[in-house]
Amino acid sequence: METASGISYVVLKPGPDASKTASGPFIEFRADVWSGDGVTRANSRESGPQLALVQRLASEQPGLARALLMSPVGETRRWWFQADRLKPGYAGMPDLPHVVDLTVLGTKDPVQTPEDLAAPPADALRLPSGIAYRVLKRGPGGPSPTLASTVEIHYSGWTSYGQLFDSSVQRDVRAVFPLQQLILGWQQGLPLMSRGDTFRFWIPGPLAYDNAPAGPGTPRGTLVFDITLYDFSPAP
Repeated sequence: METASGISYVVLKPGPDASKTASGPFIEFRADVWSGDGVTRANSRESGPQLALVQRLASEQPGLARALLMSPVGETRRWWFQADRLKPGYAGMPDLPHVVDLTVLGTKDPVQTPEDLAAPPADALRLPSGIAYRVLKRGPGGPSPTLASTVEIHYSGWTSYGQLFDSSVQRDVRAVFPLQQLILGWQQGLPLMSRGDTFRFWIPGPLAYDNAPAGPGTPRGTLVFDITLYDFSPAP
């Protein structure tokens, strides 16, 4: 089948409902990708499902975004793209046609509200300052940032009563900050982490924003943050 936009597909495995497509801002999918020179560019069996902000994907790989929006949920299609349909493309993309086996899994919120916002669980670790934390995921290990570091992270922050007040995950853009310019709770917590780690922190109000100037939407009291550390600069 050829679409009006000039990309073609064949159905490899029909979905349960051909009329049901994903329509939310984030779509979860599996993709196996090959370029025209026979090189495997993505393998969903190794990488697992991907979650994409459709608006951002449309600016980076517009053909793939269109295929996501056109594919019924649960159906597997093989798509053929000329290189210009994917440009500007992914990092290092060759100027070649691509074949993508694509399965749309559905709409998914990238930020799941934790169930333990009101208070840290009994097995949480604690610092003398009152910060509590849990290790949600360990990376490969290695060094940790210092106060002199600039950190690259994803984070989501909630009040203790369940309000999500900020999230780089929802914006689908990693945040880059000089650590010494951040709240005291992050200054104490992030040096506990290594690249690839994901921690959940319960940060008392005085180490968060209780002493900051009042402003619209400034959260007060104990705050809970899920933080993933991707990278950091060495100390100068």
